[in-house]
Amino acid sequence: MKNVAIIISTANKEKAIAAATLAGVSRKNKFFGDTKLIFFGPSERFIADNDEAIMKLINDYNSAGNSLAIACKLVANNLNLADKLEKVSAIKLDMVGPIIKDLAEKDYEFLTF
Repeated sequence: MKNVAIIISTANKEKAIAAATLAGVSRKNKFFGDTKLIFFGPSERFIADNDEAIMKLINDYNSAGNSLAIACKLVANNLNLADKLEKVSAIKLDMVGPIIKDLAEKDYEFLTF
């Protein structure tokens, strides 16, 4: 069974909600071997702003598996969001580039929104 990484970059809330919903439902229902959820870029503002809908979907995703959603630390620093994101226990703030490289080497499929 294939593994997927869902990367949410969009600043469009409707697209971000659709992607985060897909991640949570996929993980809960085991549509794939593994489902990773990565926030990368403007989408990180939803987390920094504690957007209620996005945070609910992140919590749903987290509760369906054994790893947290990830947000990019470098992007967070560049957008001056790192201080806020470091306080959010529902995400892992990390350097996403090496994570994406590792997932690609493990033959994950990437769905980007």
